[in-house]
Amino acid sequence: MTKAFAAAALLAVWEIPSIVWACPTCKDGLSDNYVSAYAYSIMFMMSVPYLLLAGFFAYIVVAYLRKPAAERKELSAEQLTEIALKKAEQGIPTQPPAWD
Repeated sequence: MTKAFAAAALLAVWEIPSIVWACPTCKDGLSDNYVSAYAYSIMFMMSVPYLLLAGFFAYIVVAYLRKPAAERKELSAEQLTEIALKKAEQGIPTQPPAWD
């Protein structure tokens, strides 16, 4: 299935270059439409950081929601104290170091 998809994509790139937008400047730069070519490339470059951040935060939300509800429950202060004491006995720091 993957090989068939890759072959179809490669065929699309070779046979239908007007549909595949590799670069707006290269595509529209051959005509007299330089303004729209640069406008498309600027809009693309401006949207990429926001799309990357949105994807990163969506990944975090999905990863959090995939945990079972039992793992997501909030712990009481006594339970947190017990966990911290167990970690302290093992030599695991429970707080980040204080920078003076």
